[in-house]
Amino acid sequence: MPNPSARIPWITALTLAALCHGAFAQARIESATQRLERTGLQPRLQTPASDEIAPLYVEEEKDIGPQHLILQKPRHPWIEASGDIQFGSTSNVYLSEDATADSSLMASTLQLAITPPPWKLDAGELSAKAGYRHQKFNYGIATGGNESSLNDVDFDISSLFFQGSFLYHEKWIATLGLEHNRLLNASGGSYDEFYTEFAPSLSLSRNFALTKKSALSTTLAVGTHLSRVDAAPSDAYDRVDETATVSYVVEVLPRTLFQSYYRAQFTQYTRIQSRRDLVHTVGVGLSFALCKSASLRISATFESRDSSDPVVADYHKLDTGLGSSLRLAF
Repeated sequence: MPNPSARIPWITALTLAALCHGAFAQARIESATQRLERTGLQPRLQTPASDEIAPLYVEEEKDIGPQHLILQKPRHPWIEASGDIQFGSTSNVYLSEDATADSSLMASTLQLAITPPPWKLDAGELSAKAGYRHQKFNYGIATGGNESSLNDVDFDISSLFFQGSFLYHEKWIATLGLEHNRLLNASGGSYDEFYTEFAPSLSLSRNFALTKKSALSTTLAVGTHLSRVDAAPSDAYDRVDETATVSYVVEVLPRTLFQSYYRAQFTQYTRIQSRRDLVHTVGVGLSFALCKSASLRISATFESRDSSDPVVADYHKLDTGLGSSLRLAF
């Protein structure tokens, strides 16, 4: 096990990149059908109220008069269990500038959340979610001779989270997020903690329906990371992220979505005044809804970073993968 001072460069190269993956865990868990509903490509499922009625059969009134069956409103599920697994490759494991190392990567996510019923307001809908999420990142599973060395950088992310959202007139979405993330060293099965952070965030999104089968989404977000590492200075990775994302989604075939996006993230390190990072990310993906709760996907993402700190590597990398998501509500 490396000593604390030796972990700092590793945290810089790999761990902070892992947190970027973790920030989009919820998006991966979301099924293709949920994306259709969220972007407005298909009407929301309308749940009849308990006092709504439906005829028992056609032309029943010609028989013995109107006879009706009361349609009961389903119980709102309070528990949401979801999972996601993706297997693929990354072209730059250590986020280095010159000597890149490629590897296979398997990322798996399990999440359990409490989801109380949304509050209906005159202008929109207020919803909340709170729970626990666990992610595992395993490198080198299919990389042959490099497997043993890459296994040394396997890690887990353990997260407690809260998310509150306000949907305004079916178009604007304002979201408050609170997360506490713990990064655990998975090499050798020790699972000792080497990085923690408290990460509040705010975001504002707007969905634009372009046609009946396509939509454009834009998001502006700001988030703070209050960090702690087990080497001095313990708060060296405190930072503020400002992010802008534009995504396009289209239903190319029934239950099949194509999605592309561009994201720009500007990061200011508050304890290292000279460090400012700009990360550009472009991604494409194709997902297929097996049912309302499960989906399959194929994706590719290109990412590059430019940093003002001369000791921080400017890198680029390409990630590809096949994945599946499952969501169950109780």
